[in-house]
Amino acid sequence: MNKLLLPAALLVSLLFALPAMLGGCGGDNGASKKVPAVTPSSGLDFAFVDVAGPMGYTLRNRTGKDRQKDLILGAMPPGIAVGDFNGDGWMDLYCPNGNRVVRYDRKTQRPVLLPEEEAPRNALYWNRGGERLEEGAEAAGVDDRSWSFGAIAGDVDNDGDTDIYLCNWGSNKLFLNDGKGKFTEIAQQAGAAGGNLDWSAGACFVDYDNDGDLDIYVAQYGDVQDMFGRPELVRVAPDGSIDGRNCDWRKLRVYCGPLGLKPVNDVLLENQFAETGKVVFRDATKKAGIWRKVNPASYTEASEGPWYGFQPIAWDVDSDGDQDIFVANDSVRNVCWINQGDGTFEDQAEEMSLAMSMDDYHPQASMGVNLADINGDGIQDVVVSEFSHDQFNLLVGTRLPDGRVVYDEKSAQTRLREFTFSALGWGVLVFDPDLDGDVDIFFACGHVYPEVDQFVAQETTYEQLNLLILNERLAPLKFRNVTAQAGPGVADVRRSSRAAVTIDFDNDGDADIATSELNAMPCLLRCDVSPKADRHWVQVRLRGNPGKRVPLDPAGAEVTVVAGKARQTRVLLMGSSFQCSEDPRLIFGLGSAKKFDFIEVKWPNGEKTRVEGGAADRLIEIRLK
Repeated sequence: MNKLLLPAALLVSLLFALPAMLGGCGGDNGASKKVPAVTPSSGLDFAFVDVAGPMGYTLRNRTGKDRQKDLILGAMPPGIAVGDFNGDGWMDLYCPNGNRVVRYDRKTQRPVLLPEEEAPRNALYWNRGGERLEEGAEAAGVDDRSWSFGAIAGDVDNDGDTDIYLCNWGSNKLFLNDGKGKFTEIAQQAGAAGGNLDWSAGACFVDYDNDGDLDIYVAQYGDVQDMFGRPELVRVAPDGSIDGRNCDWRKLRVYCGPLGLKPVNDVLLENQFAETGKVVFRDATKKAGIWRKVNPASYTEASEGPWYGFQPIAWDVDSDGDQDIFVANDSVRNVCWINQGDGTFEDQAEEMSLAMSMDDYHPQASMGVNLADINGDGIQDVVVSEFSHDQFNLLVGTRLPDGRVVYDEKSAQTRLREFTFSALGWGVLVFDPDLDGDVDIFFACGHVYPEVDQFVAQETTYEQLNLLILNERLAPLKFRNVTAQAGPGVADVRRSSRAAVTIDFDNDGDADIATSELNAMPCLLRCDVSPKADRHWVQVRLRGNPGKRVPLDPAGAEVTVVAGKARQTRVLLMGSSFQCSEDPRLIFGLGSAKKFDFIEVKWPNGEKTRVEGGAADRLIEIRLK
């Protein structure tokens, strides 16, 4: 993130034209448990209101110092994992927390974190009927006190409940669910812990070998221990105090990284449950062709690997029957691992135009990533959030006559570049909050350098508004920035946001949003769709069949819903946005249609299931039989 980016060439976006607001997330402010619905305004059919405080979603993130970021670690708060962890039909939230480097111990040559009694704990919020969230991580056995980053939720042992994989600086954790609200941590004995010094950022579940269980791809960022041993990156005083602000960004003195840090290889963990009946993982990174040797170029923008990985997502990019993996990398080119069907992958990001900005053929600082068919042509498109003074990317897929898929950058043509150029983005949601049948985009935003507030000429700020971008037209694509009109939960809140997930916490059929904020209280944005809009929906929950080599949580399955002339296709991602996993129920807005014509599921093993039409406004569970 410390690379020199393009100078601002456009007017400051609406993000900074709006007056500064003092609103915040997480506080109760005397609100009742029943927060009244927000009345949509300015021609919108929906609005967001923050209900975090009244609902009890109050975990304050603690990552590094509050307003001084001495190290790159302190700018990266954790993600969020959504899952129905006790099987009661209501989605719960698992929220990792951060930590802080207190000093460097010259004797042990190791950084010292907060003592255990002061260390932040991870939180698990039980959803009590959509009325309140009840914190219960300690009783459940998941109140980990590592320095945590990404978290994903999925059924790794195909027993019908939802497990948790946690990415840490240090050993990762795997929490197996007993289905009754209790978890057992098994990462070390299961071979899923990773390296003791590695910084794991985000992860995703993917059945890359089509054997019927969930494998894990872990994006890794850098070697923290190496950073402390290099005085050009981190200065260590005789008393062990540290200062990593040794680098320049746009004439500001800031912490160093990622360029110059030693990158760490991503990891592919192959689940052996289908073969052995036990939760055991094998490191398949080298066998799969993902591992790269570190060389002098690896520390630079010209890196050919390893890379500074943030968030992977997995789907069948080329529709050949196996799952591929795209990884958003920071300050170096992105990668797209195309599955060869024999247990190996090839990076084809460059020839698919997914590797870097197609405006100047220059690597960007990619943070979060998500996926949807944005223009309605049946091909999944990719949305990537980027650093400030650079455009966020809208990569629209096109299938060539020979079956290959290539991507075309549409940020400038759709005005997405104009809306995002001065913002710094993290979490990315591609969803349909107004239930009108097309997908819109939400970006969680916030800068990494508090120093930017000292210089107005930087045309950006440390705390920022999150962005809500409305899809107004499919062909040709056209977007509108509706941040200022989307309700007080969006328009009134400036924070340094990071993670964002969709979660229908109140089971009313529309997509609510949960966020994590850097060194601040989180947000829980309830979506209120106007009854006058006459909007309808259908939710789809998928259950696979391990006997047919499809995991119970069928990551990568494609769902198509047809209602009249509208045809929508989504993919079940289990790991997306920024260091997150979202609500596993796919929500399809139907507009004014009160019924759907049919639903078709393409399972990862190639089989298809068709559900004939029926009434809208309900959850439909589809099982592979």
